Amino acid sequence: MLKAAKLWAQVRQQGKPTADDRALDGDVILAAQAILLSEMDHQVLIATSNPKHLSLFITAKNWHEI
Repeated sequence: MLKAAKLWAQVRQQGKPTADDRALDGDVILAAQAILLSEMDHQVLIATSNPKHLSLFITAKNWHEI
C-alpha cells in the first residue's frame, strides 16, 4: 500500500490521475503489486480491458492482444 500511495501521488503531480483525488484506486494498487514482483525478478505483464492507466506504471496490454 505504501508503494501504491507513492504511485498515486506521482501521477497526480504529473497531472495524470487515474481516479478521483480522494481515491486510492485499484489501478495503482495492482500496479504497485506488479512493480514489487518485477523488482524480485519476476516477469510481469498485466492483462486488462483498459491498459491506459496501468501502462503509466508497468507493462499492461489489452487481454485480447495476449
